[in-house]
Amino acid sequence: FKCSRGLCGVPVIVCTSCTTAAVTKPASLMCELCREGYKAPSEVPNLVAMKRAAEKMVGDNPTASEQHPLSKKPKVYYKDRIFLRRVPLTATFTKIKKSLGEDKVRELVWLVDKESGAFYGSCVVLLASPSDVKQIVDRSLSQGGVKVDKKRIKVAEVFQKDDEDEIFNHSSPHKEYPPIGAAMLNTQ
Repeated sequence: FKCSRGLCGVPVIVCTSCTTAAVTKPASLMCELCREGYKAPSEVPNLVAMKRAAEKMVGDNPTASEQHPLSKKPKVYYKDRIFLRRVPLTATFTKIKKSLGEDKVRELVWLVDKESGAFYGSCVVLLASPSDVKQIVDRSLSQGGVKVDKKRIKVAEVFQKDDEDEIFNHSSPHKEYPPIGAAMLNTQ
């Protein structure tokens, strides 16, 4: 059963005892909104104009763009680093070095989950020169791509973040293998 008022057409729930009355007089059925006097708008509101008007009201403040947390800044990339993802768990530093080029790779940092310490297949590689970054990224986009243990890995440039700590600190020992398992970092 539906509301009989104008173009409303909202479904109306009818109990079993009232079914016969609803069938004989369907014009008497009215939804709760129509009973309360709700009137549907006759035309669709112009949401774009409403948004522009709201932006004009807020846009008078000259510092609004400075305070906006999602303001777009151009991305600045490191000249000597690449990000590898979908790296197989069987990968080692030597295998990655062999697939990218023995003389091109200087260092590697295995990226792990902050909470569990588990490796999920991502790392950052420090390369010998900026030209190596472009060459490896271009090679990854080619037909064959870059493969480690017969698996094609994704390669991307690494962009700088303002609040990022230096991940290639030379105090940590070099690791040949990625961390395996979920050893807790914060054991207290």
